[in-house]
Amino acid sequence: MSVPHSTAPPSPIPLSLHALLAEFADHGRLLSTASFGLDPQWDLDAALAHGWQRSSLQPGPAQQLERDARLPHRGGWQALTLKPFYLRGAYLAASLAPWPRTLPLATVLRWRARRRPALRIEWFEFGGADQGAVLLGGRVGVHFLRRGRRYFVESVESVEAGAAAAADDPDLPGGLDAARWLRRLMAPCDGLARWRALAAQDRYPRAAAQALREIARHLPQR
Repeated sequence: MSVPHSTAPPSPIPLSLHALLAEFADHGRLLSTASFGLDPQWDLDAALAHGWQRSSLQPGPAQQLERDARLPHRGGWQALTLKPFYLRGAYLAASLAPWPRTLPLATVLRWRARRRPALRIEWFEFGGADQGAVLLGGRVGVHFLRRGRRYFVESVESVEAGAAAAADDPDLPGGLDAARWLRRLMAPCDGLARWRALAAQDRYPRAAAQALREIARHLPQR
């Protein structure tokens, strides 16, 4: 949960988790902003007036807001935090962060394979087998972390069409492009063999190997 001190229950959203992920996969961005009580036409002050909270108290031209929500999923609920991003008061994009790390990466990968089998997927590593990212369709970054013997989704990042104008903005180094950020922060993964080598070097190699087995069929088989 992004605001641990908050005692207010997350708001229920009439949108399934699969439908939400489908918007990111099919369009490269969130379309159902209204379901979360967000209007992209609002400026930063208007969003704050409608109950959105700042993710950081540090002032600056780039600001991120947040609100917790829960979506129906498998007969229960999936909690997440939606994080709209603003530059000089104007809305640019929104990312989401499931919590408390209960959305398995394998679930997202299986869903992608069934719904969009031809969707291009690129893998990235970040110095070990405990975390990494996948880039869907060149536009949506899914960051993941290992907890125990499974990988869980940490965040889903995308880019709105209007955010392309921010690519060279001095107040937003690197722009707001999921693919650009991944390629700056992480290294491309060569395939399953590379991940197996990383797992063998992990502090907990058995746990890393088990987590890898769950997602292995979705990795390039080389």
